[in-house]
Amino acid sequence: MRLSGIIDRKAEILSQLDPNRIYVENIRSFFNLPYRAAKFLCEMAVRQKYFRKKYGIICPNEECSRLIRSFDKKSEIPSHIACNHCEHLERENYEFDITKNNIREFYQLTDRE
Repeated sequence: MRLSGIIDRKAEILSQLDPNRIYVENIRSFFNLPYRAAKFLCEMAVRQKYFRKKYGIICPNEECSRLIRSFDKKSEIPSHIACNHCEHLERENYEFDITKNNIREFYQLTDRE
């Protein structure tokens, strides 16, 4: 791959990032690292206060799969949660028990200057 192709690919990845929801996979893909190394970089960014670690609850409905709500600490996560989007669409299931499968870790870019 030519250098211009690599730069174009990196620019495309950066343009798709939401600074409020950075996933380990984003970092892994951008730096072409193994998952564990990317996770380590994210955790180091948290320690250096570049990133803030967050925990998001994902709606388990296959038709939805939206981020329902995010929390700063795992201890803040309730045992049950409702997806307002699914409730608004009058889906049969819109209230859920929280499981490990519903929780997704992500990072936010801080306003560090």
